Amino acid sequence: MKAQDLRLIIATLPTRQPITDEFEGRHPLRQRPWYSSQKQHLIGWLGEYGTAGAYNRQKPGQDAQHFYTHFQCAPGLLWLAEALGEQQDKLRAAVAAIEAAGTKSAAQCGAFRRIIPWARIEELLAQRTSPPGV
Repeated sequence: MKAQDLRLIIATLPTRQPITDEFEGRHPLRQRPWYSSQKQHLIGWLGEYGTAGAYNRQKPGQDAQHFYTHFQCAPGLLWLAEALGEQQDKLRAAVAAIEAAGTKSAAQCGAFRRIIPWARIEELLAQRTSPPGV
């Protein structure tokens, strides 16, 4: 899947997600970010994905899997899985893994992805785009 295809799907998802909102309430950022929601964060990040962007990407334009495995914002990953319909018990296990991983974003995201890997995100995406019964 292309990163821009994922961006289009994200644009259709509800902004507010209760588990993500609860997590962000317990772990507020030190500085106010440029985005007002994780949905806006992901749309903005993926909007520049084909360019060097604000993060000076060395290899712009990778696919959606590359995005997912390299994105370094645990609340953004959590929001994506929740918005795609991941089961609450799995989301809560992922939150526990993030919180146990310490304060480094890379460690938090790695812990999250061990609970909810790209293959699971692909399954959730397929459930959204496949007709019922397929």
